[in-house]
This record gives sequence, structure tokens and C-alpha cells, in this order.
Amino acid sequence: MATEKIRASRAHVYAAPEGAKGDGQIHVYTYDVFNDTFLPGKSFENVERAVQHQRHEQERIFVEQEAEPELFDLPFLSHDPALIEHVQSNADYRRTLKRDLTSDARSRGRRR
Repeated sequence: MATEKIRASRAHVYAAPEGAKGDGQIHVYTYDVFNDTFLPGKSFENVERAVQHQRHEQERIFVEQEAEPELFDLPFLSHDPALIEHVQSNADYRRTLKRDLTSDARSRGRRR
């Protein structure tokens, strides 16, 4: 249990865009790199549960998808309860989020 908390404390949770209201929960969304879309996810009360779900999703994706590591779907954590709407309406937020997520995918591909 202590190991999970240490890993969860290292988790990166993306902030909501300026002016957006959070709901105090951690949301797990998935970025579909191949189709360049953001997919809805689940909400959790605490970071530990969100990270646990994120890891399970990542394991499931690795098994199901036959792609280069740079093209795997990316589950990620966010404080933004309306991320899908904000990504569609705010081009700067979408561009920044995509840049951060794809750089994470490239670094994951290099580690393999």
C-alpha cells in the first residue's frame, strides 16, 4: 500500500484551463493519439484511486492495441471536469495539452 501512495504522489495531474472551475475530483481521460481525439473517462475522489485506474487502463491498452509505443492511447489525470468541452472550445488549451501528452508518449517509446 505504501508503494502505491509513493507512485501516486509522483503522478502528474493536468490543471484545468484558466477560469475553469474544478469539482475537487481527479478525472482520468484518454487521449487517442492515432485519431487525435480526447475520450471521456472516470472521476475519482483521490489521486491513489485515479492512478490505479490509469495503470489498469494503460495495461489494457497495451494488450489490446497493436501499435508503436508512440501511438498507444494515453490515459491521463486532470482536475478539469469538462475537459472534452474545453478542448473543443479552447484551441490554445488543446494545443498545450496535446504537446505535453505526445512528448510523454515519445519519452515512453524511447524507454522501451
